[in-house]
Amino acid sequence: MKTDFQRWTARRKVELIVRIMKGEKSLVDVCREQDLKQSEVEGWIETFLKGGENSLKTNAKEDQAQYEREIKDLRATVGELVLELDARKKWQALSQDQETNS
Repeated sequence: MKTDFQRWTARRKVELIVRIMKGEKSLVDVCREQDLKQSEVEGWIETFLKGGENSLKTNAKEDQAQYEREIKDLRATVGELVLELDARKKWQALSQDQETNS
């Protein structure tokens, strides 16, 4: 069991994960040697694999651009709806003032 405190940076986690994936060390052995919980290392592995999947997507930049366009369009729609709501409130207030003055 390691007694030295070492920060688990992303680079160190990747090195450990690659050693496990290559079969150089077993998950159990690594956890025992580094005094880590198996569930924690399994979480690192899952996150690593998900990140790898996203980086292999051929259109990741296109997906990001599409996402940004959708956000921009939605913000514009919200802005238009807020303006419309304000206009309706003003119109309603004017209508009520005219009714009370009549």
